[in-house]
Amino acid sequence: MTEEPKLKVITFIIAILIVTASPVTFAEKPEILKYRGVQYVSGGMNELERTQMDNLASRFPMHLVLTSAVEEGPISGVLVTVKDLSGDIVLEQESRGPLFFVEVVGGRYTVQATYNGQTLTETKDLTGRRYLRLRFKFTQ
Repeated sequence: MTEEPKLKVITFIIAILIVTASPVTFAEKPEILKYRGVQYVSGGMNELERTQMDNLASRFPMHLVLTSAVEEGPISGVLVTVKDLSGDIVLEQESRGPLFFVEVVGGRYTVQATYNGQTLTETKDLTGRRYLRLRFKFTQ
């Protein structure tokens, strides 16, 4: 084998190794979890996860988008607390990515998101809407 075909074979093998070792290839599918009977899912740390989350979005009426003005790229580790009108905790879990979807019934909810010592709060009604999308942008 001459040098040129050897170089092509080596280049092809290197390309295969790069693609198969890519973190996108090994990304886990976002898992639908439960907290006290309430289903939720969180993820979106890379493009594949964001696509998978988009495919699940229609199953969940409450959509949270969690971002940081200080950190570059997607964030995880946000403590999400959802309370009903009575103030009872419906869900309290840590995010696995910038997208956090919750399966709740219609009503008024207070949502708190805590990240790096900063807590942001929104109170919104889900009644009369199919989806409730809340954006939390942390500045610390």
